[in-house]
Amino acid sequence: MPGKLSDRIHAERNRQFVGRVEEKAFFKTVITSASIPIVTWAIYGPGGVGKTTLLRQMEEICVHEGIKSTTLDGRYLQPNPDFFVGALCLATGTSAPQSAFESLVSDGKGVLFIDTYEAIDSLDGWIRDTFLPQLPENVLVVLLGRKRPGSLWRTDVWQKLCRVTPLRNLSDADSRKFLDGQTVPSAVHQQILGMTHGYPLALTLVAENYAQTGTLGLGPDPSIDIISVLLDRFVEGVIDPLFRDVLELCSLIRMTTESLIAEVIDANRASELFGWLKSLSFMEMTPFGLMPHDLAREAISIELRWRNPDRYSELHHRARAYYSDRLDRASGPAQQLILFDYIYLHRDNPVMAPFFQWHTHAAAFADMARPGDLPEILRMVEKHEGAESRELAELWFKNQPEAFSVMRDTSNPSRLCGLLVILHLEAAGEAANSDPATRIATKYIENTAPLRVGERATHFRFWMADDEYQSVSLVQSMIFLNVVQHYVTESNLAFTFLPCHDPAFWAPMFEYAMHPLVDSLSFQVAGRNYGVYTNDWRVMPPKPWLALLSEREVPIKAAVEKPRVMGDLVVLSREGFEESVLDALKSFTNPARLAKNPLTRSRFVVDQLSEDADSKERVTTLRRILTEAAETLNSNSKDEKLYLALVTCYLRPMKSQEAAAEKIDVSIATIRRHIKAGTRRIADLLWQQETGL
Repeated sequence: MPGKLSDRIHAERNRQFVGRVEEKAFFKTVITSASIPIVTWAIYGPGGVGKTTLLRQMEEICVHEGIKSTTLDGRYLQPNPDFFVGALCLATGTSAPQSAFESLVSDGKGVLFIDTYEAIDSLDGWIRDTFLPQLPENVLVVLLGRKRPGSLWRTDVWQKLCRVTPLRNLSDADSRKFLDGQTVPSAVHQQILGMTHGYPLALTLVAENYAQTGTLGLGPDPSIDIISVLLDRFVEGVIDPLFRDVLELCSLIRMTTESLIAEVIDANRASELFGWLKSLSFMEMTPFGLMPHDLAREAISIELRWRNPDRYSELHHRARAYYSDRLDRASGPAQQLILFDYIYLHRDNPVMAPFFQWHTHAAAFADMARPGDLPEILRMVEKHEGAESRELAELWFKNQPEAFSVMRDTSNPSRLCGLLVILHLEAAGEAANSDPATRIATKYIENTAPLRVGERATHFRFWMADDEYQSVSLVQSMIFLNVVQHYVTESNLAFTFLPCHDPAFWAPMFEYAMHPLVDSLSFQVAGRNYGVYTNDWRVMPPKPWLALLSEREVPIKAAVEKPRVMGDLVVLSREGFEESVLDALKSFTNPARLAKNPLTRSRFVVDQLSEDADSKERVTTLRRILTEAAETLNSNSKDEKLYLALVTCYLRPMKSQEAAAEKIDVSIATIRRHIKAGTRRIADLLWQQETGL
């Protein structure tokens, strides 16, 4: 006698099914126990993660074990008790509620599956408090839905009677097994795993797309059809535009908090929006906020960039403004977390992405080195850079021990997994001459733009991960995070120098970050060559630098956009600055000569101009600033004589100093003293504006 078509369907379903070993084993253990130990098993996960597929496997187990099972699907139910009980009667072939309840059991046991439970979640309280208590004793009710069960399932008696299980993505091994079953060549398995993260629906769609077209359909240029299918599963039924907004926001940022939602989306509904986001099955709760599963994040983000790039840009800018505001008000580890969130906005940039490993839970944390760490520090340096570098590291530890930070393993803090040494060159003294790296950097500063009083220059002399040295790794990413934090927090920072053993590898990232590789800074230790990336922070301070990187990020155009041209800024010594102020006052009424004054390209002038400002606008701005500075002298009766001397000799000059002296009724010698004193006062004021000192 020929078999049924259903047998063939079941056989193919079982052939394609992979994974879920623990879930199936737990289910079998529960239903084969003499007395079913729990009342409810709530399984939740995003659409497409395989809940219904697992349900079919559990139905098969029931058949194999001779246990009766009944299945209801929330998609075909109305969310009211009478309809629910009526549907149960129909499913069990009975006409009365009590008969339906009793029919769930055969030979003393039974299983009731309720699939797509989120469709009837308004019945959740009734099912828990009214429906379940009426069922026979040995019935297991399995709820399968997208939403995480409410807290009442984890309180009172339900702590012992209800099991809650999130259904996660497939492991790499199970994903490969699935792809083998779909006859996808093993050569592309790893690429597919990197794209899909083991998400069953994505694996199915990519396998299907590969079978039909020979391409994968995901990645840098994803198939919009595949992304649309994934997105529909993640955000199906989202009607409220603010719900959609908060979903899009969480796909761009690392962690989502209620305070961030309040500032970026809507302050009045922030609590509601955060609560709704928390209920979604593809959201994970961490100590620092909510984050979506990787594939959900990518699907939502890709679709948003494709559908509405302006909206993507707007949310990106709002998030950046939120982090920028808090960056100034935080310090220590809290500031580092904010900075990491800020940098995370660049994760999709094709230039930056290859040089960072993004992670939710840090594998390492930065800590000040202690004397007891020195042997491990020296071992690490010698391991990667040789004995001569070890001696230099020991020299610097004696001279600037506070410059040494170590990366400690989060799971084993006694283990050092990385090193970062930030030397202060302005305080290095004679020790700088003992190290070729610092000797060359010090000469470079002296020959290009000497440090002004109070300014600092730092050299990231040693940086490395114990295992990967200067390759891309979690530890290296943490080191670079500390480097950027140093940029932001170090007061009066003028220069930074960062050496690389393989500068060519890091070139794309540093070029994007506007850190030039200067040939004259390269050095050699024990036959090993090092290139050095540098930056003069007086030309572009760290906060504007961070802002500019974000401006270049949105919309995504990698490094093709040209940043604001800052190369014509000048950095003057204090002496040169005072000379330029005097010359500017003397040239006040001569625009052509004033246009050649270095102050037209100084920070305090350029900051008040647009990017395309011409020479005339620079001269006008400098004249206005000089006038305003002089007016401050006029506001003080003691300095009024200095103001009058500057006005009559420079700002609105008389024919000669003799005429000016006669007008304000002082001698030539006196007016010259007043001019000198007034010029010095203006130079002091403008120097403060230029340097912040």
